[in-house]
Amino acid sequence: MLSENPSSMKDENIGFGSFTSIEGRRERVTIQRSIFISTAEHVKSTDDAKSFISKISKEFKDANHNCWAYKIGEFELSSDNGEPSGTAGMPILNMIRSFQLDRIVVVVTRYFGGVKLGIRGLIDAYGYAAKNVLENAKKKRFLEGRIVEIQCEYDEFDKVRYRLRKSGYFYSSPPVFGETVKIKLFIPVHEKIALRYVEIGKMEIEKENLIEI
Repeated sequence: MLSENPSSMKDENIGFGSFTSIEGRRERVTIQRSIFISTAEHVKSTDDAKSFISKISKEFKDANHNCWAYKIGEFELSSDNGEPSGTAGMPILNMIRSFQLDRIVVVVTRYFGGVKLGIRGLIDAYGYAAKNVLENAKKKRFLEGRIVEIQCEYDEFDKVRYRLRKSGYFYSSPPVFGETVKIKLFIPVHEKIALRYVEIGKMEIEKENLIEI
């Protein structure tokens, strides 16, 4: 339905893509005297993920390792940051996958406590540290779409609103009533608006946008 509140919409009735991410969270755990600090955050792009990793690495620059993984859509990347290959970054990434999260980065910082964990122990420790922060993080769900602005004459507004409601779009902000009626809509990324009542130009505001529901 045409609404200012996307949380009332059901995925099966609309064409929006959706995914689950998190609110920022940090957890700390001690395993065999090593301290593991897990920091997770929602990010919109690979650049955001890289900036976050850099920030955490600077915050814990005295740590032995700052291992990380992130997932942005189909793109995934991880780093063992000096730990044996496959023992840190991949276990973190596997936890992101297991929670079915997207647009997310996780950094697990390790302060070595003097006890070597071995290959299996490291895999388990980094996996547990990532699981701990992701389990406790508040989940956020997003719709993927784009924002467009359309304009119509006053005498066509009711017809336009009816058609938009049937299409499953919703307002990104309330209509503006000036010389004409301006309506900003959130619509599926690849969908086009075809309304014969819209006589005045249709303008795309943002190509890609996320709305939390």
